[in-house]
Amino acid sequence: MAQRLLWMIKHYRTDFGALSCPLLCRLTGRVDADALDAALSALTARHESLRTTFTGRGARLAQVVHPPAPTTARRVDLSDRPDPAAAVDQAVRAELRTAIDPTEWPSRSTLLRLGPDEHVLCLNLHHLVTDAWSTGILFRDLGVLYAQANGVPARLPDPGWQYATCVRWQQELLDGDGLRRHREYWRRQLAGSELPAVGTSAVAAPPSDGPSTSDAAVDLDREAVARLRALARTQRTTLFAVLLAVFYHHLHRITGQDDLAVASMFANRSRPELRETVGLLANMVLLRARVGQAETFADLIGQAHAAAIGAFTYQDLPYQMLPLDVVQTGGRRADDVLFNVMAEVQHRTASAGVGFELLVPPGLGSRFQFELAVAPVGAADLRAVFYHSTAAYPPAEATAFLAGYADLAARLAAEPTAPLRTRRGG
Repeated sequence: MAQRLLWMIKHYRTDFGALSCPLLCRLTGRVDADALDAALSALTARHESLRTTFTGRGARLAQVVHPPAPTTARRVDLSDRPDPAAAVDQAVRAELRTAIDPTEWPSRSTLLRLGPDEHVLCLNLHHLVTDAWSTGILFRDLGVLYAQANGVPARLPDPGWQYATCVRWQQELLDGDGLRRHREYWRRQLAGSELPAVGTSAVAAPPSDGPSTSDAAVDLDREAVARLRALARTQRTTLFAVLLAVFYHHLHRITGQDDLAVASMFANRSRPELRETVGLLANMVLLRARVGQAETFADLIGQAHAAAIGAFTYQDLPYQMLPLDVVQTGGRRADDVLFNVMAEVQHRTASAGVGFELLVPPGLGSRFQFELAVAPVGAADLRAVFYHSTAAYPPAEATAFLAGYADLAARLAAEPTAPLRTRRGG
C-alpha cells in the first residue's frame, strides 16, 4: 500500500531528491575499496529490496526482483581540493538532488575520498525500497559484511521476511476482519479532530527545474535534551511522545487550534518477522491531541503517549484507507503537517580496522509540505530539521518556526508541571 501511494506521489512531485532515502556514512582508516564493493554486493544479495525494480501503476504496480549481481561504487577523489570536506558536502548534495529511476534500478553507490584515511560512502536509495528503520539495518549489515570481505569472522541475524512476504501478509490482514477493526478504531479516535492550519499559503509550488522544498536545522540545547529524556522516563513514556507534545503546543500557539491531528510515520514492524526486513514498511498515522484540555505539559505528554500507543496498535491500516469524513481537513491534505522522530540506531561501529559513522544527509528533500523531523546526533544530542515548501513557507518563517520549537522544548522541559499558557501566542 505504501509503495502504491509513493508511486503516485512520484508522478506529481518532481522535487529532485525528495524520494531519496540514503545510507550515508563516514569511513575512517585504510579503506579497501574492493572489499567495500564486495560488501555492497553481499548487502544487495541479502536484501531483495535493493535489487527490486518497478513496473505498472496503481493497483497494477508490480515488483521485479532481480538476481544478485556485483555492485560497484563510483569512486571520486576529492583529496586534492582546497577544502575536501566542503567538496564532499557539495558532491553529496548534488547526488541527493539527482533523482533515481526505480524502473531501471533502485540505488546508486558513490565512494568519496577526502584523504588516505577518510572517505564518505553514499548509498543513495529510492524510498520505494527502504525507509528510516531500514537505514539502521543496512548500516549494521554493511559493517559486518565489510569485515567478512576482509576475511574477519562475523555473523548477521536471519534477515526475516523479505518485502514481498510482508506485502502478502498485509493484504491478507486487510482482506479479513482486520480492515473493519482498524477502521472502527480510527473513526473513534479521530472523529471531530482538525488538521493544523499552518503556513502562509496552501498553494502548491509552481513547476520548477530545481527543488520545491528547502530545509533548516537547529541542534537542541544539550541540557534541554537531557531534561526531555529524563522527563520521558519520569512519565513512563518515550522521547517521541515528549517531543510530539512540544510540537502540539507549538502548533497550538501558532494556530490557536485546540484539537489537532498531526501526521507521523510509524515503522510498522510490530511482527518480529519484520524487524530485520529492508523495505518501505513505514506507514502514516494521524495522532490526535486536545491541547486545550491540557493544564500542564505533563498532561499533554500523557495525551501524546496515549495517541502513540493506539496508533502503534492499529498502524497496519494505510492512512489513505481511512474513512474520508473522519477528520475536518479544511481543504488540506492529511500529510500537509508531519512530525517524525528518527529511531535511535547504532551510529558508530568498527570493522576490519575501519571506523563506520552514520551521518545525517545534508540538503535532503521532502515529499511533504511541512515536516519537522528530530534526529539523534551521536549519543546525547538531538537535531531538529524543518523541511518546508518554498512556495508556502518563506525562509524567514521557516527559521522562526524552528527556533520557536527549540526554545519551547527548553522551556517546557524545565517546567513540565507549570500551567500551560493555552491562548494563541502564549
